[in-house]
This record gives sequence, C-alpha cells and structure tokens, in this order.
Amino acid sequence: MNKFWLVLFVMLPICNFAQSKVTIKGTITQANTNTPIYGANILIPQTGYGTTTDSLGNYEMTILKGSFLIKITHQGYFSKNFQLDATKNATQNFTLDEKVNDLAEVEVSAKSANQNVKSLTTGVSSLNYKALKKLPTLLGEVDIIKSLFTLPGVTTVGEGASGFNVRGGNIDQNLILLEEAPIFNSSHLMGFFSVFNPDAFRDFNFYRGGVPAQFGGRVSSVLSVNLKDANASKFSINGGVGTISSRLFIESPIIKDKLSFFVAGRISYVDQVVNLFKIKRLSGSKANFYDVTAKAEYKPTKKDRISVSAFIGNDNFKLAKDTISTIDENSDARYHWTSRNLSTSWSHYFGPKFTLKTHGIFANYDVDIINTDSASAFTLSSSIAYKSLKSVLIFTPNEKHEAEIGVQVNSYLIKPGSLLPTLETSNKNPALLPDERALESAVFVNDKIKINSKFDMGIGLRFALYQALGSSKVYNYEANQPRSTLSLIDSTMFQKGDVIQQYSSIEPRISFNYSINANSSIKASANRMSQFINLLSNTTAALPSDRWKLSDVYTKPQYSNQFSIGYFRNSKEKTYELSAEIFYKQLFNAIDYKDGETLILNPKPETVILQGDGFAYGAELFIKKNLGVLTGWLSYTYSQTLIKIVGDSPEETINNGNYFPPIFNRPHSFNAVGSYQASKTVSFSGNLNFTSGRAITYPASKLFLSGSFLPYYNSRNQSQIPNYFRIDLSMNIETHPYRTKGYRSNWNFSLYNILFRRNAYSVFLRQQTPLNIYDSRVKIYKLSVLGSIIPSLTYNFKF
Repeated sequence: MNKFWLVLFVMLPICNFAQSKVTIKGTITQANTNTPIYGANILIPQTGYGTTTDSLGNYEMTILKGSFLIKITHQGYFSKNFQLDATKNATQNFTLDEKVNDLAEVEVSAKSANQNVKSLTTGVSSLNYKALKKLPTLLGEVDIIKSLFTLPGVTTVGEGASGFNVRGGNIDQNLILLEEAPIFNSSHLMGFFSVFNPDAFRDFNFYRGGVPAQFGGRVSSVLSVNLKDANASKFSINGGVGTISSRLFIESPIIKDKLSFFVAGRISYVDQVVNLFKIKRLSGSKANFYDVTAKAEYKPTKKDRISVSAFIGNDNFKLAKDTISTIDENSDARYHWTSRNLSTSWSHYFGPKFTLKTHGIFANYDVDIINTDSASAFTLSSSIAYKSLKSVLIFTPNEKHEAEIGVQVNSYLIKPGSLLPTLETSNKNPALLPDERALESAVFVNDKIKINSKFDMGIGLRFALYQALGSSKVYNYEANQPRSTLSLIDSTMFQKGDVIQQYSSIEPRISFNYSINANSSIKASANRMSQFINLLSNTTAALPSDRWKLSDVYTKPQYSNQFSIGYFRNSKEKTYELSAEIFYKQLFNAIDYKDGETLILNPKPETVILQGDGFAYGAELFIKKNLGVLTGWLSYTYSQTLIKIVGDSPEETINNGNYFPPIFNRPHSFNAVGSYQASKTVSFSGNLNFTSGRAITYPASKLFLSGSFLPYYNSRNQSQIPNYFRIDLSMNIETHPYRTKGYRSNWNFSLYNILFRRNAYSVFLRQQTPLNIYDSRVKIYKLSVLGSIIPSLTYNFKF
C-alpha cells in the first residue's frame, strides 16, 4: 500500500502538468485572398515560445493553459497581436494584411527581418516582385535575371548576352528552376528579356554559396523561382502595355477557397516597332517572342495542397545582315527556340512534425536554325528532354531542430543535332547525330540544429549516381595519342538501356552561424557539387543553338569545392544591412576546346573537348538601406578565375600548360541601386553598373607567309576589352496610391544607358587592304550591342 501511495504521489504532479497543457493549431492566410502564408512567425512574448507556418500556412504548438498575447509577424505583411484564451485544445485561424506601397520595403524574405544575420547559409539572396519593381527597367519590364547583376558575385560576358556567371563559373554551371523544373535557356531575344513573367512569380531564392543538399546537378549556383499562389477567393486582372511588349495576368477561383488558377501571358512586337520607325540599320531583322505561364491549385483538405504549373516560351530572332555580318558568317540564319515546362506537386501536412512534398517534373527545350538562302538552305535542329521525380520529407521535432530527407531521379534525352536541306538547290548534305541518354539518381539529407543561443549548425549530404545509357556508339582511339580521326581505331556499339559509363559523387554540405549579438554574426560554409550535363559553346556568348552534352566515357563530370566565410550585421533598427564575404572555389574537369574546332554537328565531340582544373577566389561587399524615403544598396566584388589544361600532347594543351582566365573573368564589379520615394504618388530609381572588361586573346605579333600576314597568338585570354559602365534611371507614377481594392494603375518611364555609352561587347582586328606586299596595316573594331539611350514607357494596371 505504501508503494501505491508513493507512485501516486510521484505521478499526480506529472498528470496535472500534462493536463495543464493544450494544443493550439490552425492556418494563417492573407486577408481578402485566403492565400496561405509560409514562414509567418507566431510568438508568445510572455513565455518566449513560438513557431512558424509551413508551406500550407499551417501551424501547431503545445502551450500551458492560460490567457496569452500572441504576436504574428511576417516581413511582407502588417504585424498583428491577438489575445488567446487557451483553456482547451482548439483550432484558431488568423489572417494578415499585405503591405501595400510600403515605403520601407526593399527586400522581402520568407522569414524574419533579421534573416540575413540569423540564417545559416552564406551567399544567399531573396527578392520578390515588390522589391524588383523599384529597380530601373530595361524596355519597361521588371526582370529577375537583370536584378541578379546588381548582386555581388554575378556578372555577364556582355550586354544582351544570355545567362549569367557566378563566382567564376560558366553560364551552364547555374541551375535555374521554375517551380522545380529546370530552365535550359533563361532568355528571350538573346538576353534582353528573361523567361520569367514578372506578374506570375512570387519570389526567388538565389544561392551562390552554401547550397542546400536538396539541389544538385550544377557546380556554381542555384536560382529557384517560385510562382505566386492563385487567388482562391476573388477574380482579378492585371497587366501592362509597353512600347516593346505587353502583359496580361488573370486569376480566379473555380471553387472558392479550394480550387483556383491563374494564367499570365506576354507578347513582344519588336518587328512592328522597327518597321514603324523605319530604323534602316535594323531593316530585315526579326525579333519577337511570346510566353504563357499558368498555375492551378487544389486544396482537397486543410492538410493537402495539389498544384500544377506550366510554362511555354517561343522565340524568333534574326539580326539584319549588315548588323551582324562582322561577327557571324551565318547572318542569314533565323533562330527559333521553344521551352516547355510542366510541374506537378503535392504537399501533405501530417502535423507539426512531418510534412511531405512530392514533385513530378517535365522540361523540354527545342531549337532550330533556319537558313533560307537558296544556295545553302537548311534547317538545323536540336533538343533536350528532361523528366524528374522528387520527394522530400520535412521533420521538425522541435523549434531547435529541422531535418529534410529526400530522393530524386532525373532522366535526360538529348538530340544533339540534325541537319536537313530545305531546297533542292541547297548544297547541304543531310546529317543526323545519335541521341544521348542518361539517368541521374540522388538521395539527400539536410539537418539544421540550434546548438545554443549563439551557435547554429547545418549539415547536409547528397549522394548522386549517374549512368550514361545506350543505345550509342563509342569510338576507340589509340593509347597515348591525341583523340582525332587519325588516331581512331574502331568503335563499340551499346544497345538501348546498356550502361555505357557510370559515375558517383558524394557531396557533403556544411554551414555554421555564430551570433556575436542580436544584430551581427559570423557565418561559414563548405560544399561540394557535381555536374553531369554541359553546354558546349566556343563563342564569346552562348547562342540558343549551342549544344548540350552529357557526361560519357570521355567527357568527365565537373566538380567543385567551395568554401566561404562572412561577417553579417544589421543596425539596431534594421535600417542598414552589411555583409562581407570571401570565397575560394576549386574546379575540376572544367571544359575548354581545341582552337579553331567546330562543335555543331561534330559526330566526335571528344576530339574537340579538353578538360582541366582550376580555381576561383574573391571578396564580396554588400551594404543595403531598408528604411526611409531613400532605399537601395551598394555591392562590390573582386574575383579571379584561373584554369589550367594540360594534355598528353601540345594539341591537347592550352596556353603552354600555364593558368589562364576564361573569357567571362571580370575582376572588378560595382553596383549602386537606389530608390527615392518623392511622394506617395511619385518615386524615382537609378542603377549604376561598372565591371572590368572581360578577358580576350589578342595576337602577339604577325607572321609574313606566302604573301600575306598571319596573326600569331602565344597566350590565351591575357588581355581585356575596355571596362563596362552604365547608368539607368526610371520614374514610377502611382495613379491611385491610396487604393487597396478596385482599379489601380501606374506609369513607368525608364531611360536605359543615359550616358549614351557605347560599351564594348567585343573587340576584333581586321587586316586592311595592303598598299604593297610590305603593308600590314590592321584596324581595330569595337562591337557594341546597345550604343545609345533606350527609353521605354509602360502602363501597368490591376483590378
């Protein structure tokens, strides 16, 4: 009996304690639209306990019984305080009002205002449409890719070039995702627009360091773009009419609060503008595009969300022969390319500890070069098809610990090229390259742990298995000889489904955050990444027709090891942010090419491709002002990239076996971005961009041979073209600044390149007509893509 009372005495307080707690759960949504809010912070100031909402807007927490003040915050919404009487288990839903025309808002992230200091990752930037629309626009439109150029560590080879370069990486080393589906060409009009419709996207996360283990397949950076959620409660339309292109966005519920959709479309009319103003220099040019982005969402239960998103983009591009004949002997050709993406996802909320996300993905990229010249009329086609299945389980046992475990399988099918003559008079012979197939599988895990009040750690691991598959023919070459048609011995045929070559990669990811105080921290990260697909391009800037190539017996995967450390600080009032980072990156199996070789329609690309190792290093400084009528940021980057390619013979060695910079190496980059809110109605913004000239190879001397002078090159990329400098300005006029509902509109007037500066895209030399056999005059030419100011006017509306 005594034991009974002893056990009862011990258990009674425990039972009472258990009974003194209650579970509160619910959903936090946006007022008026009922859109779930991801990453909203729920805090009980009296106890210091809190949690955040998941991707479905759900939260759940167990607290003591009593009456508490609950504070709900999210940087994109106005904060709210609620009084909660927690006497029993209950469901409590909350709504937040979105900030409209908020003068203090420049950057919106999914978490707290101190995220840049408290987060684990280095080299990460997050922006949304509200932040981007304050930037000066090119041709009257907000552009995600152009906004990246204002961030540290990001450059481009030239004005109007496709893609971007990050911390010493080539453009194909960046993984670009739209709702988890890869984008193989992110540009419209050869780089003047991006494929992301500004009306359709919600936000993006850009990782140039500290990449989470859930992302793989590229060795430089990840740009993950998320589409906005369709309005589930009311119908709305917005768009814009501009001098170069127009947009229209429509969203509507089908079943209120359960099933909704949006469709966003853009169309350009550059051809009509050129014809209208009779621009003689561009007569004969073709430049137009359209794209459609759509998304549908279904919420069958409060714990499930199913979405389907689709994208299609179509481009036609041809510059007038007089404009481009100086650099392109195929100047009569017209480029036509199409991108198609389809993403499906299902998210299930099991409770406060488990959430499952599953994605089914399809992406397709087709490109044609069409030459209508009767002497050599042809159509050159290539394509890449990608399928993927990805599933991630998120486990959150408590507020100090969050883990992810997932699996992903990717399938590739590349048709590298087929040429068909289109006229009987054509002198072209048909050609067809064999398909390339591969399967890439990966498992990954991320684990974020809050060790104590000052120290956070993140550990990730990704294991990737890559298999190049048949059917395919693999050529065999003589040992210890340069791969060429002269050293070709025979070939081996692999049947469909046979594994031709297999590679595996273990990719550890680790990051640390040490909080010096509430407003400053030191963060460090290290990660290894691998890449099994490469874009082959030996031109100054990538063309839509450049060839994608899978790793195989001869083309090895690329690898990188990146290390970075940085200091991050906010002012006490969060008015200013400052970050300073340094990074070092090791590059393995970097790709270059033999001089003067052809890549397109080459049946033996292994005879052209060369691979070697290198490294990149640099420092990045970022200062941003968040609050007040004047907001903006300054960014400066110093970086260097060097590659060394040493083969078994002089033909397979570049630059005599010495290190050399790639053509995209630009040591200095400085950006200044500012926005001034003159009144509730009028705001002004400006952008200043300076970058060092990219690397280029100039001849060291001339040789006189057989009655003519020939240039002699003794080193690769040891010179630079002139530096790049540009200033843009824009003005935005809100016609209904105080309205939050009904019809709203604004006018945007932008001036691109107000200094009329003719920045060099490239510099080349031409031999002049000799006066005699000893005359060797050479004239230097500078090619500028945009050599004058470009004004644009856009009217944006919403109702």
